[in-house]
Amino acid sequence: MRRSPAVLTSLAVAAALTLAGCSGGSTPEPSASASESASATATPAGTEMPTVEGAFGEDPKITFPGTGAPADLKVEVLHAGDGAEVGADDFVVAHYKGQVWDVDKAFDSSFDRGAPTGFSLNAVIKGWKQGLTGTHVGDRVLLSIPPDLGYGEQGAGQDIPGGSSLVFVVDVVDAYGKGAAGQADAKPVEPAPDLPVEVTGDLGAPAEVKVKEGAAEPTKPTATVIATGTGEAVPETPGTTLILQLAENVWDNSQANSTWQTSGPTSVQVGQGGIFDQLVGVPVGSRAVLQLPANENSGNGTPSPAIAGVVDIVGMVPAPATK
Repeated sequence: MRRSPAVLTSLAVAAALTLAGCSGGSTPEPSASASESASATATPAGTEMPTVEGAFGEDPKITFPGTGAPADLKVEVLHAGDGAEVGADDFVVAHYKGQVWDVDKAFDSSFDRGAPTGFSLNAVIKGWKQGLTGTHVGDRVLLSIPPDLGYGEQGAGQDIPGGSSLVFVVDVVDAYGKGAAGQADAKPVEPAPDLPVEVTGDLGAPAEVKVKEGAAEPTKPTATVIATGTGEAVPETPGTTLILQLAENVWDNSQANSTWQTSGPTSVQVGQGGIFDQLVGVPVGSRAVLQLPANENSGNGTPSPAIAGVVDIVGMVPAPATK
């Protein structure tokens, strides 16, 4: 009878970007042998940090000092931005490059893909969460991360052997706090669409949704804009990432869920064939009502009920460049 959790938030979480090389995802291709990395981790701990060439937004060149990696987490702001401070539970958009200490080739780089990456600081390695909390939008940050705050003794595949110390250069492009919402000055659609739900909550603030008494269940997935923002329109380019806040309820109003109350902003990708593809063409900052019909074949052996939801598009990350 129920989706666990209900479908909109579970779909969003399932589709959220996993930061390759930072949250346990696979890295593009092997770039360092285990013997190279093992020799680096066997070197006695040092105190010097690598040097970095390149300005904010440019692909950095990392040069190691020829000494061992620091034993503890080290954070150095190479370029100070003037944007908002990053909170411990924020959803962050960043460009980054990661290397195993003393290995010259990157195991992962968003610069190579031509687009930044979005991620929750609650879904990455501890060195990222601790190292980026308190930085600012616009900062270029150098992180030296010991194994216990990275991938530990198990490592992360061939690219990151067990016991590896890691170095990242991270450009903090944007950050969204738990209470992020669409635009407060989004323009309500007039005349207001006739919908089977009631949405409460001011524009620019958290929202809730309830189904009106006696309302017929939807027969197909729909997304209906109820307030239009002034941001960039969502393109149809597959791989474009939407940063969303969501609230939902099953059709009998018995099970409410909200990212405003739990995880904070989450992300989905355009081009996955789901209801969020109906947001193509909708400007960032907008608010929309979502309706999903019941599904007798939900894939987990349990029928799924009809769902009503409200979604704010709080941000967007462009699709990686094609090569």
